[in-house]
Amino acid sequence: MGTSATKEAIVEAYIATVEAASPRAVQVAKLIKELGINRNTFYYHFPSKYDVALYVFRCDLAPELVSAFPESELVSVPIGNGDDTPLPFYVHREIGARTLDFGEFFKCLVRCVMKRPQFYGKLFDASDTEFRALVDGLSRPAVADDLHFALGGRYLPQCTFELFLHRYTAIIYDTATYFLKHSLEVADMLDDAVNPFWNMPHESLVHELQLHTVARPRPAR
Repeated sequence: MGTSATKEAIVEAYIATVEAASPRAVQVAKLIKELGINRNTFYYHFPSKYDVALYVFRCDLAPELVSAFPESELVSVPIGNGDDTPLPFYVHREIGARTLDFGEFFKCLVRCVMKRPQFYGKLFDASDTEFRALVDGLSRPAVADDLHFALGGRYLPQCTFELFLHRYTAIIYDTATYFLKHSLEVADMLDDAVNPFWNMPHESLVHELQLHTVARPRPAR
């Protein structure tokens, strides 16, 4: 089995196991035995079993983003673990001074997870924190850049910035979780005539930053 074929075999076996049971039920030892590969081969492709999940998620999300956004608005990073192939995972769409539009990004995210609702329904689960940590870790630097853009040089204490960063990173995971649990509403909610509020969290952020000014502390004498 070639390197590419081995990687895809690992992915397919992983998806099947998660859909049949849960991410926690995936055992690397059992997986490699079923595939007839050794442990080193698995870890050559993926640092952990949850990195397989993140790989699948990124591969499903990327084409949704590419079809919805121009390349100039895509935020991409390499897949990782020796693979330098850049894949988009986020967007930066400016619609005004210090204002961003994430409406279409969230729609892409929802369409992505609904491709494999049984698989992602097991991953986007509050009781399993390891996958969430990977999604948050992937998103956090890009979200931080967007917060700096929204601030436009205005002062914000680091502790407050960290709170905002936590909240706006969490929106990504929580949006996927919500729609996986309310799958019957997805078609209606993707219709702007029913739900024109996709960008509301970021519009609210800009409004609040304009409304409230935090004074820089005076230097100590």
